[in-house]
Amino acid sequence: MIEAEFPRESYQLMTKCGRFGATNFDYSPQAIRHSVQQSLQRLQTSYLDTVYLHDTEFVCTAVAPAKTGKHGLALKEQAAEYGLAEGDEAKIRGEGDQKVLDAFAELVKMKEEGLIRNIGITGYPVPTLLRLALLILHTPPFKPVDVILSYSNLTLQNTIFADFAPHFRERAKVGQLVVASPFSMGLLSPGPVPPWHPSPPELRAAVTKIQQETGERFTDLALGYAIKKAHAVVKAPLVIGFSSAKDVHDCVRVWRDIQENGNSEERLREEKKAEELIEQSGFMDWCWASP
Repeated sequence: MIEAEFPRESYQLMTKCGRFGATNFDYSPQAIRHSVQQSLQRLQTSYLDTVYLHDTEFVCTAVAPAKTGKHGLALKEQAAEYGLAEGDEAKIRGEGDQKVLDAFAELVKMKEEGLIRNIGITGYPVPTLLRLALLILHTPPFKPVDVILSYSNLTLQNTIFADFAPHFRERAKVGQLVVASPFSMGLLSPGPVPPWHPSPPELRAAVTKIQQETGERFTDLALGYAIKKAHAVVKAPLVIGFSSAKDVHDCVRVWRDIQENGNSEERLREEKKAEELIEQSGFMDWCWASP
C-alpha cells in the first residue's frame, strides 16, 4: 500500500558516508562501499538519490594560508595559496587528497552499478570544497561532483558561498549546489550560543547586540535573510534542521512572509542594521577553523 501511494521515484533519499562519530574517518573504498550498502539495507531501497562524502576537510590535505579569516581572498590574490591557481587543478597535494579521490572513485563505481544516482561532497571551508571539486574533475575518471553542500556560509554573518557559486558551476562543472545551516550552527539562533561553538567572543557579542535590537524578530530575520540569498543570489536549495513540529511551522511562516514581504522597507532596514553591526565587529564573511 505504501509503495502504491508513494512510489520510490516520488521522493529522494540522501545520506552521507566517510565519517563515523566525532573523530573517526574512514574513506577507504571498502568502508565507503560497506557504508552505502548498510544504508540501502536500512532504508529498504535499491538505490540512493545522493550520497555525500562527509566533512571532506577533515580528510583531504590541508591547503590554505590560515585556518581562520576571510577566505574570499582565495578567489583573488591568494588563489595559489589555497591551491586554486589556474593550472593547479589536477595537483594532488598529499595522502589526504588521494584518500578523497579513492573514495570518490568507489562511489562512481556504485553509481555505474545503479546503486547511487548522485555523488556529493560536504564541508565547511568553501575554498577547500572548490579545490576538491576541481581536483576530482581533473583526475581519472574525470567525473564532476554532482552535488556540493556547505553550511554556515550563506547567513547574516557570512555570505561567502555566493561568491564561490559561479566558480563551482562554471569552473568545476558541479551540477547542484546546496547551502545549509542558516542559523550558523546555533550562532544566530535565539538564546545563548552553544558553548562548543567555534565563533570568537567578539562575534558572539555582535550577534547578541543584534538580538537585543531586533528582539523576537531576530530568528525570523536570520532565516528570512538566508532564504532570500539562497533563492535570489545562489539559486540553490537551503537545508534547515528541525527538532519539533513548531520549527516546521515557523519555517513555513517565514518562507511565506519572504514571498510576500521579502523586500519590505522594514525588513530591508533590519537586515542592513544587522549587517552593519557584524561589519563593525570585523567578522563579516569571516570563517572559523574546520577542522
